[in-house]
Parts: sequence; C-alpha cells; structure tokens
Amino acid sequence: MEHGSRFLLIILGSALLLGALVVTFNPAYRQAFMAQIHHDPADSPIWESNREYYPDITLPAAGAAPSEDASHDAE
Repeated sequence: MEHGSRFLLIILGSALLLGALVVTFNPAYRQAFMAQIHHDPADSPIWESNREYYPDITLPAAGAAPSEDASHDAE
C-alpha cells in the first residue's frame, strides 16, 4: 500500500509539472490562464478560437440574475 500511494504522488506531481511547463511555454495557454486569473475567460485566445466551432455556447453575463422562465414554468 505504501508503494501505491507513493506512485500516485509521483504521477500527480508529474502531471502538475507538465501542466506548468505547458502553461509557461505555450503563449495561448499562458494567456488563457491569465484570463482565468483575471475572471475574464472571454479574453482567452482558446475561447476565441473555439467560438467559431461552437457558436451556440456562450458565457453567462457577470452578475446575471437567474432566468425568470423557470419560475413561470413552476406555476
């Protein structure tokens, strides 16, 4: 059991290191990471490139109230 947990820790550490390297050296991923940090995912170049592939998916407006349509359906 001791070896299994150590092996899992090595795998998780390797994944974290690899992810950090990708974010560090790939400008698109670095800009996407910074957009997430600044709470503005719409500025992410990855989101912008995917917008043309998935035109029906949008980001919710900041501070938007829940839809009133659900409350009318319940009545």
